[in-house]
Amino acid sequence: MHIFIYNGISTREYCVTVSGEDTWAKAAPDLNSVTIPGRNGELLLSNRRYNNVDITYNCGITRQFERDFTGFAGQLLAAPGYHRLEDSYHPEYFRMAAITSGITPSMTALNHAGQFSVSFTCKPQMYFKSGEYSQEFTVSGGTLFNPSVHTAKPLIRVYGTGTLSVGDSFITINTADGYTDIDCDMQECYKGTVNCNGNVTLVNGEFPELHAGSNGVTFDSGITKVEITPRWWTL
Repeated sequence: MHIFIYNGISTREYCVTVSGEDTWAKAAPDLNSVTIPGRNGELLLSNRRYNNVDITYNCGITRQFERDFTGFAGQLLAAPGYHRLEDSYHPEYFRMAAITSGITPSMTALNHAGQFSVSFTCKPQMYFKSGEYSQEFTVSGGTLFNPSVHTAKPLIRVYGTGTLSVGDSFITINTADGYTDIDCDMQECYKGTVNCNGNVTLVNGEFPELHAGSNGVTFDSGITKVEITPRWWTL
């Protein structure tokens, strides 16, 4: 029996059956079309991003419908906003998804069983679960291999002070003690709840990215260790 897990809530806990034919939908690129008088066709301009994708799971409960549906729907709708979504159709990936509409069931006689759909709007990325694990580099640095064709924006934790090279980007870190986290997706630097943007200089003006294939990691002797959570993703 297939399942999905949203914000830590599993369909298995509420005896919900799941059909997920829509889960193979892929996000569309965000494009602007421009028409030019006297010229056939349209000029397409890329915004260098992808749009959200809609995913729907068709669900059912075959017994004790009122109890399990009330508990399940109540848990799903309790926390608005984006949360982690994963399912057994794509066990190696997860999405960030939000529920944007209510859940209305169709009941059988005597209300013992029923069917309903749960629809999510999802950020376009399907994140590799393997990309959630940090990789540690000490002394000599090393290499990160991006298995996807899409450029990843990692989370980098740097211990010490000096210059760090990741891929084709260079950053300098001035930390009195401990570590500095560099979130290349949020474009913020911090240690816990303390903002550390003033301690980090982007030498070529951009946060590091991990391109498809091999990406080198090197750093000065003043940096004792670097931990990189790569956040690989695909569509």
